[in-house]
Amino acid sequence: MATTIASTAYSRDLGEQLRKLRETCTDLNGAALAVRLGWDPSKLSTIETGKYRASEIDLVQYLSMCGKDIDFFEDFKRRYRNAFDEYIVEVSDNLRTLALAESTAKKIMRYDTQAVSGLLQTPEYADGLYRMTGFVAEERISALVQSRIDRQSLLKRHDRPTCLFYVHEVRHEALDVRVRVRGPCRLVVAAAG
Repeated sequence: MATTIASTAYSRDLGEQLRKLRETCTDLNGAALAVRLGWDPSKLSTIETGKYRASEIDLVQYLSMCGKDIDFFEDFKRRYRNAFDEYIVEVSDNLRTLALAESTAKKIMRYDTQAVSGLLQTPEYADGLYRMTGFVAEERISALVQSRIDRQSLLKRHDRPTCLFYVHEVRHEALDVRVRVRGPCRLVVAAAG
Protein backbone atom coordinates (compact mmCIF):
# COMPACT_ATOMS: atom_id res chain seq x y z
CA MET A 1 0.00 0.00 0.00
CA ALA A 2 1.28 3.49 -0.88
CA THR A 3 2.07 5.86 1.96
CA THR A 4 0.48 9.26 1.57
CA ILE A 5 2.48 12.42 2.11
CA ALA A 6 1.57 16.08 2.45
CA SER A 7 0.21 17.18 -0.89
CA THR A 8 0.26 20.62 -2.43
CA ALA A 9 -2.19 22.34 -4.73
CA TYR A 10 0.18 21.66 -7.62
CA SER A 11 0.68 17.96 -6.79
CA ARG A 12 -3.10 17.54 -6.66
CA ASP A 13 -3.46 19.34 -10.00
CA LEU A 14 -0.83 17.14 -11.67
CA GLY A 15 -2.44 14.04 -10.13
CA GLU A 16 -5.76 15.13 -11.62
CA GLN A 17 -4.04 15.59 -14.99
CA LEU A 18 -2.81 11.99 -14.78
CA ARG A 19 -6.32 10.76 -13.96
CA LYS A 20 -7.75 12.68 -16.92
CA LEU A 21 -5.06 11.18 -19.19
CA ARG A 22 -6.02 7.69 -18.03
CA GLU A 23 -9.70 8.39 -18.68
CA THR A 24 -9.19 9.93 -22.11
CA CYS A 25 -6.31 7.80 -23.42
CA THR A 26 -7.31 4.36 -22.15
CA ASP A 27 -10.50 2.45 -21.58
CA LEU A 28 -9.29 1.42 -18.11
CA ASN A 29 -10.58 2.44 -14.71
CA GLY A 30 -8.10 3.01 -11.89
CA ALA A 31 -8.22 -0.55 -10.54
CA ALA A 32 -7.74 -2.08 -14.00
CA LEU A 33 -4.75 0.15 -14.78
CA ALA A 34 -3.23 -0.70 -11.39
CA VAL A 35 -3.51 -4.42 -12.21
CA ARG A 36 -1.86 -3.89 -15.61
CA LEU A 37 0.97 -1.96 -13.98
CA GLY A 38 1.36 -4.52 -11.19
CA TRP A 39 0.58 -1.88 -8.58
CA ASP A 40 -1.65 -1.91 -5.54
CA PRO A 41 -4.80 0.09 -6.43
CA SER A 42 -4.11 2.43 -3.49
CA LYS A 43 -0.79 3.43 -5.10
CA LEU A 44 -2.52 4.47 -8.29
CA SER A 45 -5.22 6.29 -6.34
CA THR A 46 -2.76 8.27 -4.22
CA ILE A 47 -0.72 9.19 -7.31
CA GLU A 48 -3.84 10.42 -9.09
CA THR A 49 -4.90 12.48 -6.07
CA GLY A 50 -1.42 14.00 -5.69
CA LYS A 51 -0.84 12.45 -2.26
CA TYR A 52 2.03 10.18 -3.27
CA ARG A 53 5.22 11.17 -5.09
CA ALA A 54 5.59 8.83 -8.03
CA SER A 55 9.12 7.81 -9.02
CA GLU A 56 10.41 8.44 -12.53
CA ILE A 57 9.87 4.75 -13.28
CA ASP A 58 6.29 4.99 -12.01
CA LEU A 59 5.67 7.99 -14.29
CA VAL A 60 7.24 6.28 -17.32
CA GLN A 61 5.10 3.18 -16.77
CA TYR A 62 1.91 5.16 -16.18
CA LEU A 63 2.38 7.53 -19.12
CA SER A 64 3.39 4.73 -21.50
CA MET A 65 0.16 2.91 -20.63
CA CYS A 66 -1.60 6.12 -21.69
CA GLY A 67 0.26 6.07 -25.02
CA LYS A 68 2.48 9.08 -24.28
CA ASP A 69 5.95 9.45 -25.77
CA ILE A 70 9.30 10.41 -24.25
CA ASP A 71 8.83 14.12 -25.02
CA PHE A 72 5.56 14.16 -23.10
CA PHE A 73 7.25 12.30 -20.23
CA GLU A 74 10.16 14.77 -20.07
CA ASP A 75 7.79 17.74 -19.96
CA PHE A 76 5.62 16.13 -17.28
CA LYS A 77 8.68 15.12 -15.24
CA ARG A 78 9.97 18.70 -15.35
CA ARG A 79 6.65 19.99 -13.98
CA TYR A 80 6.38 17.14 -11.44
CA ARG A 81 9.88 17.68 -10.01
CA ASN A 82 8.84 20.32 -7.45
CA ALA A 83 5.15 19.48 -7.21
CA PHE A 84 5.40 18.38 -3.58
CA ASP A 85 7.60 21.25 -2.40
CA GLU A 86 5.36 23.47 -0.29
CA TYR A 87 7.63 26.47 -0.87
CA ILE A 88 7.52 26.32 -4.65
CA VAL A 89 4.26 26.83 -6.47
CA GLU A 90 4.45 26.31 -10.18
CA VAL A 91 1.99 28.43 -12.07
CA SER A 92 -0.53 26.16 -13.64
CA ASP A 93 -2.82 26.90 -16.54
CA ASN A 94 -5.56 26.04 -14.09
CA LEU A 95 -6.75 29.14 -12.19
CA ARG A 96 -8.34 26.84 -9.59
CA THR A 97 -4.90 25.48 -8.72
CA LEU A 98 -3.47 28.97 -8.31
CA ALA A 99 -6.40 30.04 -6.09
CA LEU A 100 -6.01 26.91 -3.97
CA ALA A 101 -2.28 27.49 -3.58
CA GLU A 102 -2.92 31.10 -2.52
CA SER A 103 -5.67 30.13 -0.09
CA THR A 104 -3.51 27.55 1.70
CA ALA A 105 -0.36 29.68 1.79
CA LYS A 106 0.98 31.08 5.05
CA LYS A 107 3.16 33.59 3.20
CA ILE A 108 3.02 34.99 -0.33
CA MET A 109 5.96 36.81 -1.84
CA ARG A 110 5.84 38.07 -5.44
CA TYR A 111 8.24 39.95 -7.66
CA ASP A 112 6.62 41.38 -10.76
CA THR A 113 8.30 43.34 -13.52
CA GLN A 114 5.49 43.63 -16.05
CA ALA A 115 2.31 44.31 -14.05
CA VAL A 116 0.93 44.70 -10.56
CA SER A 117 0.11 41.32 -8.96
CA GLY A 118 -3.45 40.10 -9.53
CA LEU A 119 -4.01 40.04 -5.76
CA LEU A 120 -3.56 43.83 -5.69
CA GLN A 121 -5.27 44.95 -8.88
CA THR A 122 -8.40 47.08 -8.99
CA PRO A 123 -11.12 45.92 -11.41
CA GLU A 124 -10.29 48.85 -13.69
CA TYR A 125 -6.59 47.96 -13.79
CA ALA A 126 -7.27 44.27 -14.50
CA ASP A 127 -9.75 45.14 -17.25
CA GLY A 128 -7.31 47.60 -18.82
CA LEU A 129 -4.47 45.09 -18.64
CA TYR A 130 -6.50 42.38 -20.42
CA ARG A 131 -7.57 44.86 -23.11
CA MET A 132 -4.08 46.27 -23.56
CA THR A 133 -2.38 42.88 -24.01
CA GLY A 134 -4.99 41.63 -26.47
CA PHE A 135 -4.45 37.97 -25.49
CA VAL A 136 -8.02 37.44 -24.29
CA ALA A 137 -11.23 37.50 -26.32
CA GLU A 138 -13.42 40.51 -25.51
CA GLU A 139 -16.32 38.36 -24.28
CA ARG A 140 -14.09 36.64 -21.65
CA ILE A 141 -12.62 39.77 -20.09
CA SER A 142 -15.35 40.55 -17.55
CA ALA A 143 -15.38 36.96 -16.22
CA LEU A 144 -11.57 36.93 -15.93
CA VAL A 145 -11.56 40.28 -14.14
CA GLN A 146 -14.20 38.99 -11.71
CA SER A 147 -12.17 35.84 -11.04
CA ARG A 148 -9.11 37.96 -10.32
CA ILE A 149 -11.04 40.19 -7.91
CA ASP A 150 -12.68 37.16 -6.23
CA ARG A 151 -9.21 35.75 -5.47
CA GLN A 152 -8.52 38.86 -3.41
CA SER A 153 -11.05 37.78 -0.77
CA LEU A 154 -8.29 35.74 0.87
CA LEU A 155 -6.71 39.03 1.95
CA LYS A 156 -9.82 39.74 4.08
CA ARG A 157 -9.76 36.44 6.02
CA HIS A 158 -8.79 36.32 9.67
CA ASP A 159 -6.10 33.71 8.86
CA ARG A 160 -4.85 35.46 5.73
CA PRO A 161 -1.29 34.92 4.58
CA THR A 162 1.43 37.44 5.21
CA CYS A 163 2.21 39.05 1.87
CA LEU A 164 5.17 40.89 0.42
CA PHE A 165 4.85 42.20 -3.12
CA TYR A 166 7.75 43.70 -5.06
CA VAL A 167 6.76 45.70 -8.13
CA HIS A 168 9.59 46.85 -10.37
CA GLU A 169 9.15 49.51 -13.01
CA VAL A 170 5.50 48.95 -13.86
CA ARG A 171 4.56 51.65 -16.33
CA HIS A 172 1.21 51.53 -18.05
CA GLU A 173 0.20 55.03 -19.03
CA ALA A 174 -3.13 53.70 -20.32
CA LEU A 175 -3.97 52.02 -17.03
CA ASP A 176 -5.06 53.16 -13.62
CA VAL A 177 -2.15 51.91 -11.50
CA ARG A 178 -3.85 52.23 -8.12
CA VAL A 179 -3.59 49.05 -6.13
CA ARG A 180 -5.24 47.65 -3.04
CA VAL A 181 -3.04 46.78 -0.10
CA ARG A 182 -4.93 45.15 2.77
CA GLY A 183 -4.13 43.33 5.96
CA PRO A 184 -0.57 42.18 6.59
CA CYS A 185 0.57 43.07 3.07
CA ARG A 186 3.58 45.15 2.19
CA LEU A 187 4.15 46.65 -1.20
CA VAL A 188 7.68 47.62 -2.29
CA VAL A 189 7.88 49.64 -5.47
CA ALA A 190 11.25 49.92 -7.19
CA ALA A 191 11.61 52.25 -10.14
CA ALA A 192 14.49 52.19 -12.58
CA GLY A 193 16.72 55.24 -12.39
